[in-house]
Amino acid sequence: MKHTRNSFLKLPKADVHNHFHLGGSQKKLLEKYPNATISFPKKYDGLVGMIDFIYGNLNKIMVTKEDVITFMEISIESSIDDNISLLEASVDTNLARFFDGSIDSVITEVKRIKEKYKTKIDFRPDIGINKDLPLDKVYEYGNAFIESGIFNGIDIYGKEDNQNLKPFQELFETARKHNIKTKAHIGEFSDYKTIEETIELLNPDELQHGINAVQSEKTMDLILERNIRLNTSPQSNIALRAVRNLKEHPVRKLFDKGINVTVNTDDLILFDATVSDELHNLYKENIFSWEELKTIRMNAF
Repeated sequence: MKHTRNSFLKLPKADVHNHFHLGGSQKKLLEKYPNATISFPKKYDGLVGMIDFIYGNLNKIMVTKEDVITFMEISIESSIDDNISLLEASVDTNLARFFDGSIDSVITEVKRIKEKYKTKIDFRPDIGINKDLPLDKVYEYGNAFIESGIFNGIDIYGKEDNQNLKPFQELFETARKHNIKTKAHIGEFSDYKTIEETIELLNPDELQHGINAVQSEKTMDLILERNIRLNTSPQSNIALRAVRNLKEHPVRKLFDKGINVTVNTDDLILFDATVSDELHNLYKENIFSWEELKTIRMNAF
């Protein structure tokens, strides 16, 4: 039996690697902002190119706190449309800049959205920390998010190479003490050594991407030994030119190694691939069987 995209759409799914205000569909965004003149590229010039696109395009639309709220709501509505029953999405702490610097206002808004959609989706927000944020703000905002009691995870992201992660150890320890699971972006644009360093310094529960672990059997063994889940996003990796195409994507090798892998959107608004799309593409290209994709889908729960 051949399975279509609709076969995957019908299934309950989880998206556990999602940047909340960038998680809406392009269609919904343009419905909300019909006068926006924005053309989404198929590929970006790496992480820098993606950031340039965000600042040069999306941040000309998202200019007020009301816009941030709209972006968040189209994100959760897009997840519901894709039959996502569990959403773990990171709320960037620096969004406080749109709320007159009030982190409490951001927390209040996330709480309201969580309550509003609770009958339609299990939304478990993550604390989003950009490594480029000044350390005093990292801890001021991060601790406020942790103490609010509404966040289930913490996710650190930004430039991967030549980054000192030691300053973030205390925040990750605080998160663990509050039973908040820990995630770290690494190994998409950096090598296996940075993955090992991140694991040793931060001891994360999950890695966002982590695909370059395939460069070293020792690194993959370490991931297995620590039972770390890898939350991959194939279309994101291709669009950012970290991987040439789906056939060459490391997710198959990671899966064959026995590593717990999931498939997610990352930034739906930028990469235009839902979880259903990701699963269907992997099936259509004969990278995974229907049964194997069932395992990957369930890994995210």
